[in-house]
Amino acid sequence: MRKRLLVLLLIVVSSLPCPVTSTTHDNVKALLTNIFTTNSYNKMVRPSANQATATRLYVDIDLFGITEIDEVQEKMSTTAALFIMWHDDYMKWNPSDYNGTDVIYVPQKDIWKPDIALKNGFTKMKELGDDFILTIISSDGMVIWQPLEVFQTKCSIDIQYFPFDKQRCDLEFGVWSSPVSSIAVGLGSSGVMLTDYQANEEWDLITTSFRSMTSNQDGAVVIFSLIVARKPGYIVNNVVLPVMLLSVLSVFVFVLPVDSGEKMGYVMTVYLAFAVFLTIVSASLPVSSTMSLLGMYLTLQLSLGTAIVIITALELRIHYRNSSREIPRFVKRMVRLSKTLRCSKSNRINDDVRKSKADVMMQEEDILTEVSAKTSSVETVIEPKVTEELTWQDVTSAIDFFCFWIFFFLNLILTIALFVEGYINSSV
Repeated sequence: MRKRLLVLLLIVVSSLPCPVTSTTHDNVKALLTNIFTTNSYNKMVRPSANQATATRLYVDIDLFGITEIDEVQEKMSTTAALFIMWHDDYMKWNPSDYNGTDVIYVPQKDIWKPDIALKNGFTKMKELGDDFILTIISSDGMVIWQPLEVFQTKCSIDIQYFPFDKQRCDLEFGVWSSPVSSIAVGLGSSGVMLTDYQANEEWDLITTSFRSMTSNQDGAVVIFSLIVARKPGYIVNNVVLPVMLLSVLSVFVFVLPVDSGEKMGYVMTVYLAFAVFLTIVSASLPVSSTMSLLGMYLTLQLSLGTAIVIITALELRIHYRNSSREIPRFVKRMVRLSKTLRCSKSNRINDDVRKSKADVMMQEEDILTEVSAKTSSVETVIEPKVTEELTWQDVTSAIDFFCFWIFFFLNLILTIALFVEGYINSSV
């Protein structure tokens, strides 16, 4: 029985199609010798058997991350690897001649490479990749080159809706010196690959796009576009919120009484704080004729602060004005209106003798007694004319009342209008 099983096993093994073979060191060595020595491969020659036919490149990019976007220098730094493919007619072989070897890995310095480079780079142009990078070459002549770089590119910064701004930055790659008739650049099948992308703490990657173009001036070019949106949390917490709180504090200068002697020092401190914040924000943005949303907000707050300082100085002048100077009629109306809005009772005295309220009441009683004793036919009693006594201190109190609410609502409307508009426009 055991002999029969052994014979059956031998029959099954012998009936298998072919034994498994693997590529050896000698196979790869023989292949490389055949390509570089026997066939005299020359990396200075464009790898096209027909030199009248252009070598076509297929370019994709694998984006690993956005390192930084410098608004002042208008520069974007990204870490990415290009994925470049082309056919090399001098790198073809029959895998069966080399024990099934269908792929080899050759350093990029040993083969022909296109003179493709970053055209909108921020620094000087240089060769992509490094000598240690290996290219992948298959038996049909397809070459895959994946140079890894930290690309620094120019990026035009639009600060109109800062800190709710979106930016579009391009990575433009093109053949530098070879004519379009020799090398044609086209898009690969993947475009911008985000498999290994790591998010940035300051910017969100919204979308990507890619396109290729050819012109007599620029040659063959492929452009990868990145649309990014700023994360406004840091700016809002460290700049916008303190400025909003300062704007509230500036309004409360009208709550301080003039006699406290602290009005002018208080308002000047808040005013200088606005100026400091405006300087900080301006230093972090590029020099541009377009004013940013935050810059406009700080400028308007600075303007309101200037108005508050002027009004406070005039208040101090008015408050200590000589009481002998007559108060204009329209100012009296403003004071009465402020007292009405605050539900404050008027203080009335006799215009003729200008006594206290108690004296007026006693005088009224004496007049009524005298009149009733002389004649009983008098049907009416003429009361002394009583009007409201106003002082310059009442005027400054009314100014404080109206200015507090006017500047409070101006700040509220200004804050809501600017930042809601910026948020809506940045979301479009």
